[in-house]
Amino acid sequence: MAIENYPNQRKKHCETGTLLNMLKYYGYEGMSETMAFGIGSGFNFVYSPFLRMRGVKLPMFRIRPGLIAKNYCERMGIGFHYEEFGNRVNKSMKALDELVDQQIPVGLVVNVARLHYFSPVVNESNFNGHVLTVIGKEGSNYTIADSDTRLTTDDYVFLTEDVMRKSRFVSGLAAPHGKMFYIDPLPKGFGENMDLKPAIIQGLEESCRRMLRVPVPFYGWTGLNCFARSLKMWKVWFSENLIGFILLWIYRLIETTGTGGAGHRYMYADFLNEAAELFGSEVLADCANLMNADADSWRQFSLDSRRYMKSDNITLREMSELLETIGQQEKRIFEKIDTEFLHSDLVRKYA
Repeated sequence: MAIENYPNQRKKHCETGTLLNMLKYYGYEGMSETMAFGIGSGFNFVYSPFLRMRGVKLPMFRIRPGLIAKNYCERMGIGFHYEEFGNRVNKSMKALDELVDQQIPVGLVVNVARLHYFSPVVNESNFNGHVLTVIGKEGSNYTIADSDTRLTTDDYVFLTEDVMRKSRFVSGLAAPHGKMFYIDPLPKGFGENMDLKPAIIQGLEESCRRMLRVPVPFYGWTGLNCFARSLKMWKVWFSENLIGFILLWIYRLIETTGTGGAGHRYMYADFLNEAAELFGSEVLADCANLMNADADSWRQFSLDSRRYMKSDNITLREMSELLETIGQQEKRIFEKIDTEFLHSDLVRKYA
């Protein structure tokens, strides 16, 4: 039986949308999606040698699914429960059913290509990081609240148990392995007169650490430089067909499937604006403007990816130079946040 009147509002990003609808169900509505994204340190870039498709190293524009919600809940003092099941399919389905029987909304990480209700609105790629909420089960059908902004209504959708198993346990890049999470009910009056500043500071500190100080060369702004250098060599290393396939995958990841790239940068700019207003910080306001320009650059890169696939007067070298510019932009933004805001008198009293 499904939870009655569960909120299912469309949001910009599947994980933050899932989280905000859970919070609303438990009585807390005082949080914007972009603030949740920033407190949860959703900003990221990785160009890891361990992430490959057909032998090509891939950029990743987001943190591991579920980690935004985990970070947010820890920083806001909310009980958070997360489990990953590897290949234990039956155990994972039993655990899900037990929670649903208790009327607990459960966030799941799934393969989006398996979700039939997406096909009328978008031609989805084989993306393993979509997040949705299970709010009930009748017979062998699960009731799903999916906050994806591309869906045309706030109606619930239904997935059979067979589809649920397959969507949770597919192989491939960043396979979901049955990941699921849920939060504890919130105490009465949660969020009233709450000071968000300590949580915002923690979120900013984690994003600065990731983008500036992870001691491996494929994280953060140095990872962007690695990606830029690699892109220049693709003509030598790979066939045109493979380059086109990978650029199509990157375009979809930036613009549609994973929200990453430009979408996450625009969200982060809005978060910085909200934080700037709360702190009265001109530094964060300036960084918000810089981040919007950075998001525009990412959008240009995704459009250049399409132009290249169509042989439309763009070269991999030009795309590489744009990536180098983006890397310098993001380095400048997070250095400014780190040195001029996080080490300022506005923040020192919260240390």
